[in-house]
Amino acid sequence: MAFLVYVLSLVLDVYIFIVFVNVILSWIVFGIQNDIIRQIYSFTGQLVDPILQPIRKLMQPVSRNIGVDFSPMVLLFLLYFLKQLYH
Repeated sequence: MAFLVYVLSLVLDVYIFIVFVNVILSWIVFGIQNDIIRQIYSFTGQLVDPILQPIRKLMQPVSRNIGVDFSPMVLLFLLYFLKQLYH
């Protein structure tokens, strides 16, 4: 059982890192012409966006007029909460 908890914690850590990379790249990807950065952003988006879409739909009435996407912060909060459940 401890091994399963360790693996789950490791998977969550990797996914949290991927979410952070996706958020940071979303700020800079449209201002640069580097194809490698764009490919990394596309890859992380394929991993993160399916989870973010339902959160965005739930938050749309709240964040519609703000112009800031808070869904990655909500996702990170939920991932950290899941991690704490297993420790």
